[in-house]
Amino acid sequence: MKILYIAPKYHQGNPALGPSFEYDNFYSSLLKTYPREVEYFPFDQILKKGKRFMNRELLRTAADLKPDLCFFSLVDDEIEKAVIEKITKELNIKPLAWFGDDEWRFYSHSRHYVPFFSYVVSTDPRAKEKYHQVGCQSIIRTSSAVNTNIYRPTLSNKDIDVSFIGSFNKERERIISAVQNAGINLVIRGVGWPAGRVSQEEMIDLISRSKIGLSLNPPSFYTGLKPIARLFFKRPHFNRSLLAIRPDFWNFLNNWREWQQKKIPQLKARTFEIAACRTLTMTEYATGLEHCYKLEEEIVTYKSQDDLIKKIKYYLNHLKEREKIAQAGYKRTIQDHTYEKRFRDIFGWIGLS
Repeated sequence: MKILYIAPKYHQGNPALGPSFEYDNFYSSLLKTYPREVEYFPFDQILKKGKRFMNRELLRTAADLKPDLCFFSLVDDEIEKAVIEKITKELNIKPLAWFGDDEWRFYSHSRHYVPFFSYVVSTDPRAKEKYHQVGCQSIIRTSSAVNTNIYRPTLSNKDIDVSFIGSFNKERERIISAVQNAGINLVIRGVGWPAGRVSQEEMIDLISRSKIGLSLNPPSFYTGLKPIARLFFKRPHFNRSLLAIRPDFWNFLNNWREWQQKKIPQLKARTFEIAACRTLTMTEYATGLEHCYKLEEEIVTYKSQDDLIKKIKYYLNHLKEREKIAQAGYKRTIQDHTYEKRFRDIFGWIGLS
């Protein structure tokens, strides 16, 4: 099976920020699964020559390669719907889209692309109901996973009590402050935090050295100037300049729905990544988590800040129980939650394995 994978190559399209999530996780896992059958189309880099040029190049590449499947990881509206339609009808190639963050991006983004894809993959536990309402029957529900070529235990000792690796937001800050105020030693890294970003190698080492890894997934809904501005204005993902902000008044209702959907906790990829490093994972319960892990046996969940602090203290003082859960979570992750397995399952379901 020949696959054309269409996705950004760098984080926010900027090489200085390192490879994108899609490149590190999806592309490398696709390569391992189908080593001689995957071609990468880094649309963020070609986009620098203009949106129209990039879309023409995509159509030309698809026509030259003649893949069995065009696999899209969309970010915004960079890919023209007319181009996807031509790939389907004129080139007779099946297009598939993977929609991450679909819990809150469905109304403002995903549903507008649905009619143009033969298959749609969503990580939203409520995806089937949502997509059926807009006439899409070819919806494949899945969850995030992990690239075990990258995320795996290091040989370091467990010399860190608790770690959190992830970007700053106000809700995470509230949780972190409560944990620190309870006298718990906590290593925090990521965009927006005082210690700043961390390289991929450092991140994996920090997680592996941790007795407990936090996958903080509180609802990202909050009232403030930025979320209110996003109801009326939009800034392109690959152009972070303030000059690139443009009006988006006509999408107010969809933007409002997106904002409201951010009240729902998500099952984050970090949950699988921590478990893959053989570290006990703690996260707030999110819908669908029980279908991935045995709760409190392979992963630990919490219901409130007080519950989180209580469980952190308990497992820091009970090494055998902590390591038993970490090992069980690791085994489950390696067995069931790799991107290689996700892709094999998805391509098998659509008859292209």
